[in-house]
Amino acid sequence: MKILFLEQFSELGGGQRNLLDLLPAVIARGWKATVAAPGPIQGSTPLFEKAQALGAATSRIGIGEYSAGSKNAVDTARFLFDTIALGRWIGRQEFDLLSVGGARLMPAAARGARGRPVILQAQHFLGKKYAVSMTMRAIRHANAHVIANSKHVASQFDSPVRVIYNGVEETPFVERSISAAPRIGIVGRIAPMKGQTDFLRAARLIATAIPAAKFIICGAPMFTAQSYVDEVHELAEGLPVEFLGWRENVGEVLRELDLLIAPSTAAEATTRVILEAFAAGVPVIAYAIGGIPEIVRDGENGFLVPQCEPEALARKIIEVSDRDLRPIAARARKDWEQRYTIHRYQRDMTEAIEEIMSASETTTSRLRSASG
Repeated sequence: MKILFLEQFSELGGGQRNLLDLLPAVIARGWKATVAAPGPIQGSTPLFEKAQALGAATSRIGIGEYSAGSKNAVDTARFLFDTIALGRWIGRQEFDLLSVGGARLMPAAARGARGRPVILQAQHFLGKKYAVSMTMRAIRHANAHVIANSKHVASQFDSPVRVIYNGVEETPFVERSISAAPRIGIVGRIAPMKGQTDFLRAARLIATAIPAAKFIICGAPMFTAQSYVDEVHELAEGLPVEFLGWRENVGEVLRELDLLIAPSTAAEATTRVILEAFAAGVPVIAYAIGGIPEIVRDGENGFLVPQCEPEALARKIIEVSDRDLRPIAARARKDWEQRYTIHRYQRDMTEAIEEIMSASETTTSRLRSASG
């Protein structure tokens, strides 16, 4: 079987990391994988390099760079042009199944699939009605199957959706107690949906109650406006904040943290770093928003902040800093072992692909018999 994996970004965001996690299981089954994504005319990208190292072929697609946030008229015109061109390109490719890693690509996928089975890997809550409407039209046109990484993401579609939660590689578990000088961190791309500004506003309040506290921001700007990056750095002024930048090995960062904070927006699904923290034994404090309450159970394997604002976040961090969090971390680790390993993710995903292909082949056979 030949699978074409279509990605709307070449940077290594969560969706691209999920794809890289899946590729070894795909290739181990003897399936041929091609990863297609935007990229320079000459040269490579981090996604291409890693996909090739795993045994997949790669191909560049022409997708314009759109402005972050609200789209302007130029973006709209470019999107229409790109969709038509990409649909033609998809139509010329040889594949048995098309896996689409982003709603933006679904209209082109619907144009180019030509009856071949399509899977939309839904990773985020789209939010905007026009985006959901456009995506649903494409899903119906292609008769596409949707696999969402949380019930929250699945809820935006008015068609059947299969939910498969992400899985992550093991990070060695380290039992820890919060020190008198706690290292409190946020890990993820620097973007509004990850909540670095709320983290820093909370940090200013925490610094007054816990003067020895240190704050860590790990991640690089990705898919975001420069104005947000500037705001993050302005809020960090005068605080004991360490910017680590992008790190390949998240486990090394988690090993140095006492608490992981996830003050995400409603667009968030079940962020990978929470699962990585579960495996590593780092207690998690997160906003009770998006898909996060599906994996974090307040007071059991982590802590949820229902108010979703910096003052409440700061209060929760200060409150738990005096507690023995080892039982919380142990339950989180058990959850990772039972529900969120990479092997479980690979198994569920490849079984879903097999079922979709089998159903498609059965339908095709029936149509041929009827026409004969």
